[in-house]
Amino acid sequence: MTKKITIYFLIFFLSGIKLFASENVINNIIVEGTQRIDVETVISYSKITEGQTYSEELGNQALKNLFDTNLFSNIQISFKNNNLNILLQENPTINLVTFTGNSKINDEDLLIELSLRERSVYSRSKVKKDIERMLTLYQRSGRLSTEINPKLELLENNRVNLTYEISESDVAQVSNIVIIGNKVFSSSKLKSVMKTKEKTLLRLLTSSDNYDPDKLEYDKQLITQFYNNNGYPKFKFISSIAQLKANTNNFEIILTVNEGDKFNFGEITVESKLKKMNTEIVRDFLPAKEGNVFDRSLVKKSIDQLKELAQLEGYTFIEISTDFSENIDKKSLNIKLNINEGPRVYVNKININGNTRTVDKVIRREINLTEGDPYNKYAINYSKDSIKALNYFSNVDVKEVNTNFSDKIDLEINVEEKNTGEASIGAGYSSASSASLTLGLSEKNFLGKGQKVKFQSSLANTKSTYDISITEPYFNNKPLSLTSNLYSNFTDPASVNYETEDIGLGFSAGFPLSVDRFLELRYSLFTARIKADANATSYENALAGTDTVSTLGYSLSFDKRNSRFKPSRGFNFKLNQDLAGLGGNSYYYRNSFEFNSYKRLSDRFIGSFKLQAGNINGYNGKYSPLSSNFKLGGKKLRGFKSGKIGPKLGNSYTGGQYYYLTSLETNIDLDLDAFDITTTFFVDVGSVWGLENPSYGTIDNDHEARSSVGVNFNWDSAVGPINIIYANIIKSNKKDTTDNLYFDIGYNF
Repeated sequence: MTKKITIYFLIFFLSGIKLFASENVINNIIVEGTQRIDVETVISYSKITEGQTYSEELGNQALKNLFDTNLFSNIQISFKNNNLNILLQENPTINLVTFTGNSKINDEDLLIELSLRERSVYSRSKVKKDIERMLTLYQRSGRLSTEINPKLELLENNRVNLTYEISESDVAQVSNIVIIGNKVFSSSKLKSVMKTKEKTLLRLLTSSDNYDPDKLEYDKQLITQFYNNNGYPKFKFISSIAQLKANTNNFEIILTVNEGDKFNFGEITVESKLKKMNTEIVRDFLPAKEGNVFDRSLVKKSIDQLKELAQLEGYTFIEISTDFSENIDKKSLNIKLNINEGPRVYVNKININGNTRTVDKVIRREINLTEGDPYNKYAINYSKDSIKALNYFSNVDVKEVNTNFSDKIDLEINVEEKNTGEASIGAGYSSASSASLTLGLSEKNFLGKGQKVKFQSSLANTKSTYDISITEPYFNNKPLSLTSNLYSNFTDPASVNYETEDIGLGFSAGFPLSVDRFLELRYSLFTARIKADANATSYENALAGTDTVSTLGYSLSFDKRNSRFKPSRGFNFKLNQDLAGLGGNSYYYRNSFEFNSYKRLSDRFIGSFKLQAGNINGYNGKYSPLSSNFKLGGKKLRGFKSGKIGPKLGNSYTGGQYYYLTSLETNIDLDLDAFDITTTFFVDVGSVWGLENPSYGTIDNDHEARSSVGVNFNWDSAVGPINIIYANIIKSNKKDTTDNLYFDIGYNF
């Protein structure tokens, strides 16, 4: 009897469960309130399907899933009679986004920070995030108390106008920086290391005295690095306080530091598991030396040097670990560098971002790696440098991104495009000559395909020059550069009794022979006509005539620089040779070379030595025409008027058969925070001389060196590149035309 009761109870219990379960099965999903969004889309976002058993947990999760889409402002979910009812209110679409009250930051810069644009779906959470990004933009400019309030204007068809009402605050400035606890280095020295500066009248045009909490954190890193590089590895900040002064918009910064003890380098050892590396020899060449004052930057340089040496020996995958041990009694730090082969890593994918105009292949052909190649830091840095050298981008960043595979990484190449078109205006002036004007239009990245197009003209009262050229750097998707150019040059100096006219065209093809060797072949054909006036002198009549010049030549380049963008060591060499006489009536050969060497003098200074020279001589009983002579001046021998030094017929400069030009240069480190200015100090020495045609008469064509010293300013301004040269003449000939001040201005578009 008991057994039967138990069985009946189980049957009743199970039936109850089945009946309860059937009462909670979702038979239908009813969606109401949609306007733009399909019902099926709403159901897919909820992640609920018919036939599921409804529960409060399931309903809450569906509610969360739908809210996470940011498509709805209100959602109600109910379950009744096996029907799941979803009642929605869609977020409106944005018709227009506007700003009011902003005068310090323009609309375009604010729009960049927004994720909500016209025709996107309005979302309170996205508005909040957009406001945070805009406030961050204001904070970077020192306007910390700026307030932004969003306002909505309701329109028909569930649309809204979104207006951000901005109340801009004044710039918060740093009135005082106090450093406590420093004994070794003065407060003024530490302040000079910082990017944040105290407010003074001299900084009215800069933003260095604006308060920025991010910049302050960077300043703390700079001071820590300064101490670590000057013998204090245990330096640390105890506290950093930025407090707003009462009734002002000025901050006072108080930094409390603990300098620690001064240490020297102790024993430096190198242990390597790489068979080809001799650790004893390697250690002697490291910049960190035992007994010297401890300098953490030299430790980093030592590691970088070891990596380069290992790569030269053929090791691609390298790991270098550093062990420090203190000798408290001697106040020294022993350093042990351990070199080992790291795990093999390969390039999985190469992704390029940010190139809205430049096509992918223009960037990819500069990358020295392909997908599937072994990871090589040297090749990555070389590729980054090559992309920078294109001069199409204001910023190039390469990130290594981990993948789901331990032996593979993705390369993310992020570029920021800049204007590559340039309208240039050049002007020159000296007390000995009239002004001249140079106009030009050029595009270095035509249609985003890397092609170069140039039109340049030079205008003066007695001279007009035009030059048009087109370059395809990768013909048929191969590293073959093709260039064609057409030029015209007409001069009619009032000081002489003749006029000259040159018209020509040229073609060239260049291609690499190896990683560091490049060959260019070229051909040019031009006519040089000199027409004497009726009252011309005998030597001016001797110049008259027409020369047709057909030349074939080549250039062979060797490039051993560590960077094509901004070299700091190495050299490059270029040999040029041309032969005229393959057609035409001119017969001559022309040789020249260029050599540039770079060396880092210190952390801040890079020195360079530049030399170029050449000769031209006739053959087959002919003399080389004056139009083919070498000329100096302008940017080649700064401080002298372009083409107006050397042999002179009457008042006309002819150039010469021989020339040389040598320059010593070094950058000048000027602390101009508000401007991106590169300054170079230079010393130029050069000469051009020699005329082989005796019919010109007695002419002073002997060798005589000219020299100048000066400063070259290059400013990559928002308007365009500005180049200013100021030169002081050391030595010149009385017949030369000097040009102490030269400038040219370009306009980017």
